[in-house]
Amino acid sequence: MRVRVPASLGRGGQAGFIEVDVASGATVRSVLAEIDRQLPGSLARMVNGDGRLHGYVNIYVNGVDIRHGDHTDTAVRESDEVLILPAISGG
Repeated sequence: MRVRVPASLGRGGQAGFIEVDVASGATVRSVLAEIDRQLPGSLARMVNGDGRLHGYVNIYVNGVDIRHGDHTDTAVRESDEVLILPAISGG
């Protein structure tokens, strides 16, 4: 599966997106681990020490926020669309 990772989370300090090919993982957690393998340090930008998403990271599987389900234990299949977005604020 192909996952688009915001460059700010994948490499830090960059704009745009990085496309990462990920072997079909069983869960969002395994997808994030593979992204971190390909983009070292990215996992620490997305989850805290106890494995929970940082408040500024939003992940959707097929348009559904994983926080409304099983969080990083949400199951994923090859045909699923995984979208990772940093929170945006302004005023």
